[in-house]
Amino acid sequence: MGIEILYKKEEGFVPFLRAVAGKRVAILYDVNTAPHAKDIREQLRSAGCQITDVFYPDAQLLPTEDKCAKAQLAADAADYVLAVGSGTLNDMAKSVATRAGLPSGVLPTAASMDGYCSAGAALMRNGFKVTDTVNPPAHVLVDADVITTAPREMTAAGFGDIVGKYTCLADWQLSHIINGEPIHGEAFAMMEQAREACMGAYEGLVRNESEAIETLTSALLQAGLSMALCGNSRPASGSEHHQSHYLEMDFARRGEMIPAHGIKVGIGTLVSLYLYEYIGANRIPCKNAEAVYALCDTLPRWQNVRELLEGLGCPVRFSEIGVREQVMRDMIRDAHTVRDRYTVLTFIHEHGLCQRVTPALIEHFY
Repeated sequence: MGIEILYKKEEGFVPFLRAVAGKRVAILYDVNTAPHAKDIREQLRSAGCQITDVFYPDAQLLPTEDKCAKAQLAADAADYVLAVGSGTLNDMAKSVATRAGLPSGVLPTAASMDGYCSAGAALMRNGFKVTDTVNPPAHVLVDADVITTAPREMTAAGFGDIVGKYTCLADWQLSHIINGEPIHGEAFAMMEQAREACMGAYEGLVRNESEAIETLTSALLQAGLSMALCGNSRPASGSEHHQSHYLEMDFARRGEMIPAHGIKVGIGTLVSLYLYEYIGANRIPCKNAEAVYALCDTLPRWQNVRELLEGLGCPVRFSEIGVREQVMRDMIRDAHTVRDRYTVLTFIHEHGLCQRVTPALIEHFY
């Protein structure tokens, strides 16, 4: 896959600096990540690089067409594109680098999401959240000192993203059972193992221990690698992500601050777990029903996952993050249309269960 993950505490970023020595490097960063951009800029200058700064003063940066256009201008005159940040900056860097035919890299500033290594870039286009296929980064520069000092809510968001791997992998299996969709065994196993390693570090995350945060970071990077290996986002994104994307578009349309991706994914995971539990408990008639029920029985109870999220200070109701009740109702009905991908939301829609499950979902998660 050509992705080189470099850990500063082990070998430093020497292989990266050697690869870009003397080249023109465009650095994307925002008001939140500017201090870390300053540090890596000094290292790049020492390597003889010519640097173009692409600075965004936005309090909350959205990957809209005009913001990407600003980065594209710099990329078109560069040899390499480096993002210093997390989700949005990473996606923009991969997107503009791919368009310019350049390699890109990222210096993660938080263990907040799983897209660092992925071959997808989530962007806003004409008011809609779309995911473009892009080249994965050539380098991921992991500095534990940077990641462990990120705001606590960013780490909580990263855990919410990992919790979502319960339901995204279940959605993949559900589609295999119902539709015969192939499962990439190696990518599936990679994501499952990363999730379990992170869950094993849970108590350390509660205590904000650096070793546990590094385990979370590794799990998030493995998620991206599993997507790159598979060739799509199936190993790491399912119904819980579709809910998050649906809500992001609503927040963006209203011009309101968008809650962290992983926070929305965490709550969406609770919704999806409830739906699986409902299908299994009520023995909903369907194709290959016994296999579907067996799948439902493998998942953790939503109440137990809620306790884990609460233990890290994550919101567990959509009302806590500013979602309107009617928007949640619309999300239950329509979020399955966000991606052309079979999930438990598709199942609920196809079997006419939306009206039946909505009151309980509102009660538990709004």
